[in-house]
Amino acid sequence: MNAPRQGLFASIVAISFALHTALIVEGSVHQLASTRDAQGQLLIRQLAEDATLSVARQDTVSLALLANRYSERADVVSLRILAADGHVLATGGSAPSRSGQLFQQILLQDRTQSGQVELTLAEASLGEIIRLQWLPLLLSFFIHVLLWLFYRVVARPKLSWSLSDQTNTNTADEADSTTHEPNTPAVPEPSLQLKTQTAPAANAAPVSYPVILRVAFDDPKSLLETLTPSIAQKYFSLCQKLLEEAIRVLGAAMPNDGEPTELSIVSPFGMEGALVGVNQNSAPALGHLLLLAQLINLLSDAVYRRNRLEKRFALHTRTAITEADDTSDSKTKSNLLIQQAKTNDVLIHASNSNLSRLIIQFSLSAMELAQESKDNTAVNEAMRLNGLRNEQAQLIERVRAQILGKPTE
Repeated sequence: MNAPRQGLFASIVAISFALHTALIVEGSVHQLASTRDAQGQLLIRQLAEDATLSVARQDTVSLALLANRYSERADVVSLRILAADGHVLATGGSAPSRSGQLFQQILLQDRTQSGQVELTLAEASLGEIIRLQWLPLLLSFFIHVLLWLFYRVVARPKLSWSLSDQTNTNTADEADSTTHEPNTPAVPEPSLQLKTQTAPAANAAPVSYPVILRVAFDDPKSLLETLTPSIAQKYFSLCQKLLEEAIRVLGAAMPNDGEPTELSIVSPFGMEGALVGVNQNSAPALGHLLLLAQLINLLSDAVYRRNRLEKRFALHTRTAITEADDTSDSKTKSNLLIQQAKTNDVLIHASNSNLSRLIIQFSLSAMELAQESKDNTAVNEAMRLNGLRNEQAQLIERVRAQILGKPTE
C-alpha cells in the first residue's frame, strides 16, 4: 500500500528544497558582495595612490600601463582614470560594457583635486553562483530525495492485526509503562562544551590593573575580517613586536626622576587590539602611558605608510588610557572610552588629582562627547592629547627612529 498524503508531503519537500536553494544562493550573494566591497575599497585606494603623480603630470603612457596592470584581474570589468576637467586619461577592464559595483575616489595634489579614478568590479551572475555552490545544492537535493523515500517507507500502512493481538499488545505496553514509572530519569552526561567552558574556572583569576592602556585598530570597513588567518597573524605579530620594542626602548629612554613605571602586556595584539596594564595609578605612570600611546600611534602610522607603498595590508591605531574608580574597573572603562577615539587619538580618563598634574605637563583638552555618552561616568570628563611639548616630542622622535631603524619583521 502507498503512504498516505504523498502529494502533500511531496509539496512540503519541494518547498523545503526551494527554500534551501534560495538561502544558499542568497548567502553566497551576501558573502560575495561583502568580499567585493572590501576588495574594491582596497583596490581603489591603491589605484588612487599609484595614479596621483602620473595624473598630475598628465603622463598618459604611465597611466595606460597602470590601467593594464589593474585590468589583469578578471573581476575588474571597467577602469577609468580622469583628469580634473573630466577628460579620460586612461581606460581598462576586461568587459567595459558589463555591469558591476562602482568604486570612485578623488585624486588630490596639494589639497587640490587633480583628477579621479573609477573602478568597477564584476557582480557574480546567478549562473556563476550556482556553479560555485553546485556541491551544497546537490547535497541538499539528495537529502530531500532521501527524505521523500524515507517517508514512503515509514508512512506506508502495515497490515492490521487481529483484535486479540492488539489487546495483548496494549496490555503489555501498559504493564511495561507501570513498571518503569517510579524510576527517576537518568542524568544526562555532561557535554564537551560544558567541560570546555568550566575549565578556565580552575585557573587563577586574571590580574586587575588600576590603569589600562588599550590599543585598538581603526578599522571602520572591517577589513581585518577579510584577511586570511595566516596574513592576519603575521600582521598581529608585527604589531606585537613594535609594542614590545616601544615599551622597552621608551622605558630605557625615560628620565630617571623617580620610581620607574612597571608595564605589563595584559593582552597581546589580536582582532581587538592589545592591552597594557600598570600597577601604579600615579601621575608619572599616567604620563608614561601618554607618551607610550603617542609613540604607538606614530609607529603604526609609519608601518601603514610603508605597507601601503608596498601594497600590503595595514591599519592605523587609536588608544585610550583609563584609571579604575569606585564605579568601574580600568579594563571596562577602556573598552567604553576607545569607542569614542578617532584615528591616531590618545584619550585619557583619570582622577581629578592626577589630571590636574598631567595638564601642567601635557597639552590636554576636553572631549566633545555624543549626547548618549555624556551620561556615562566611565567616559565622561575624558581628555584628548593634542600634542607634545618640545622635549617630549624630541624624546618620542628619538625612540621612534631607534625602533624603526631596526628590522621589525
